[in-house]
Amino acid sequence: MYSPHIALLSTVQANDSRHRAKLRFQRRPTDTTFTDPRVEQMIVYRALLEHLLQQKAHFDHERELELQRLERFRCEGATERRLQVQEQVVKKVQAMMPGIVFKMRNEVDKLKRFFDGDKEQEIRQLDTALYDHCRDLLKNCQLLLDNLH
Repeated sequence: MYSPHIALLSTVQANDSRHRAKLRFQRRPTDTTFTDPRVEQMIVYRALLEHLLQQKAHFDHERELELQRLERFRCEGATERRLQVQEQVVKKVQAMMPGIVFKMRNEVDKLKRFFDGDKEQEIRQLDTALYDHCRDLLKNCQLLLDNLH
């Protein structure tokens, strides 16, 4: 929620030499090392792909649980309404997968284009461990996407 007096106070503090203005997303004064933006890009790609893999695993697991629950309800002779509600739950969980797969495909394509440049060796030398981790993630995501077809 926007509050004009708080915004005014923060601008006054930023312009006042008595108060140290703290900007939220700037580097700390102790961070004197300058990193290559490509390293930061690889960190972002790594985080995104790891997150999407976790989401996919989570929703796969959820789908299995809900399908088992539906089967259990059928075996126990639950009411028709209860079965319909559980079928809707299964459909909602399954509906999450296409969005995750779409995002994963986009990020995999972006990372491939990032690596396919003519300066791949130079990128690898910036941070070898990060580069190898990103390559492994790329391979795992590509295998997962290929198995979906």
